Amino acid sequence: MAFISIRIAFFPWSAFLACLVIFTKSALADLLDPTTCSSGVHGSIPDSRPELSTCPLPIDEDSAFDTGTWAPWKRRPYCVEPAQDDTPGPQFCLYTFEPFRGDRGLSVITTPALAASMVDALDDSVVPPKLRDHPSSLLAAGGQGSPAYVIKDVPKRGKGLVAQRPIRKWDVVLVDYPVMITHMDVFAAVDDESRADLLEQALQQLPEPQQEEVISLARSTGGEPIEDILKTNIFGVELGLEIPHSGLFPIGSRINHNCNPNVFWRYSVRTLAVEVIAMRDIEVGEEITQSYVPLGLSYEDRKEGLKNWGFTCTCSLCASSNSKRAASDKHRERLLDIYHELNDGATGKANLTEPTVKELANEMESLIHDEKLEAQQLVYYGVVARAFMRVGELVGARKYVELCEDLWVRYAGDDQDYLAGMHQLRHELTEREKKAAISGN
Repeated sequence: MAFISIRIAFFPWSAFLACLVIFTKSALADLLDPTTCSSGVHGSIPDSRPELSTCPLPIDEDSAFDTGTWAPWKRRPYCVEPAQDDTPGPQFCLYTFEPFRGDRGLSVITTPALAASMVDALDDSVVPPKLRDHPSSLLAAGGQGSPAYVIKDVPKRGKGLVAQRPIRKWDVVLVDYPVMITHMDVFAAVDDESRADLLEQALQQLPEPQQEEVISLARSTGGEPIEDILKTNIFGVELGLEIPHSGLFPIGSRINHNCNPNVFWRYSVRTLAVEVIAMRDIEVGEEITQSYVPLGLSYEDRKEGLKNWGFTCTCSLCASSNSKRAASDKHRERLLDIYHELNDGATGKANLTEPTVKELANEMESLIHDEKLEAQQLVYYGVVARAFMRVGELVGARKYVELCEDLWVRYAGDDQDYLAGMHQLRHELTEREKKAAISGN
């Protein structure tokens, strides 16, 4: 089972359904306009297909019937209308691309505009060599090599991924590609019968080996089988203007839960690839795990979040004694308090002194180490840097900006969209250093 987001924020199914994407009126109108070209508004991949002089236009059943073509999709789109309440919504269509990532096949259920936005990403040439040539990649020369993991039965946990050789911190453990992508609104806006038909066709249009992969995945929610598989195994992805979709990754979906995980996921909208990356060293025979709920939650909050998957966590943290769990919860609550104190200082809501910021930063580092929450340093380092800037301690600010930059590159990789916030933090520091230099002169 698997369901997490690249941004080190892990969401349960019910919370993901509640996510809203906010647009300006003009952006939303462009998104739903079937005549709008995808490259400017819908997020077609820039510079990845320079030989194209025009960008793809949305295709639905009507346009396919009128023109007699639906390239690059290998089958004519099949579309359904949402069940309308007070306001009409866009239709959802099924698109299948058969030669995706080594002829694996990909079925996509989304709006015609968003399907057009992802056309560039279908081309195998957009996958950079470091992903294409990874031993676990379907695109590796000569087929898949010898990955760092093996899929095997794990006692009381079904199938999982287990390390078959040592994996070092920050190593890419797995490169995986989706076999199904589904617009999140489909689960709420389309009636049960139409949705079941749409999902069934999406599966049947995949190559037979991929159909078998999907059917073999775990189920946990009951109800219609394919929807059950999706809800149990999906990974949060985005298309176009950061529109929430679910992605089904057959290998990545085998990664089981642990409240102290040893890997995180990184997804790229440009390549539709997900990288699973080690958060710490992983030894031979150790299970590869991720967290299905947000990192840093208390025991009761983790237990509540995991109800979506119908199991009780028995990881070392959850299975510890009541006193140890209470101590851990206290640490996590204190970490959150520290974040708010630093943030209030950084924004001027509270008057912190330089010694106080240093004391809070040291306490934060100690608690993160004790709770094995190193992934959260990505958030904490930024607020520490801004708190130091606020009190004029620019040497400390630079230290934490550099620490934050290093982590951003580690977690976000080469995706510049995710690095924009980091560039802003560096800019703020540079401007303050310039002002300090002028004042000093």
